[in-house]
Amino acid sequence: MNNALSSAINDLHPDLLRYAHYLSDQADTAEELVQQTIERLLNRQDQTKDIKDLQKYMFSILRNLHNDFLRKKQREQGNDPEIELVDQQSGPGQKLFCQQVLAGIGGLTPAHKEILGLVGAGHSYSQIANTLGLPLGTAMSRISRARYALRQSIDMPMHESVSQWLAE
Repeated sequence: MNNALSSAINDLHPDLLRYAHYLSDQADTAEELVQQTIERLLNRQDQTKDIKDLQKYMFSILRNLHNDFLRKKQREQGNDPEIELVDQQSGPGQKLFCQQVLAGIGGLTPAHKEILGLVGAGHSYSQIANTLGLPLGTAMSRISRARYALRQSIDMPMHESVSQWLAE
């Protein structure tokens, strides 16, 4: 592995891990996804010189690996509604809110899920635009529409913040 690629992987590792944590909500699964992403990139080292945007490429690998993981998990477990998705230490209001948000996200289009995933992973608008290969204004518009769709799906008033909504 050349030094430039090694340095780029080290620089992108925290961002990949944040995104993987957002996608999986399981620390061990997130770590595994990042390791598999890096492994896949290293196995294709000879192709890296043709890649114009390594971050975008690695995020695509990570997203595809996560989708493969979900498909495999669904085949193995089926859709089990008894699986607890919320931390047991959370208060009742937080549990209800988390369940509503997860259900709302589940009902969004794949494009909305993806863009909110990048927002949740802590990416800036410009990073999201770059990762998805979109103009900045288009990325901002899609984020806005995804947030609007999520608020609509969970019946969250547009004029209230999340903290206000939880307090009720």
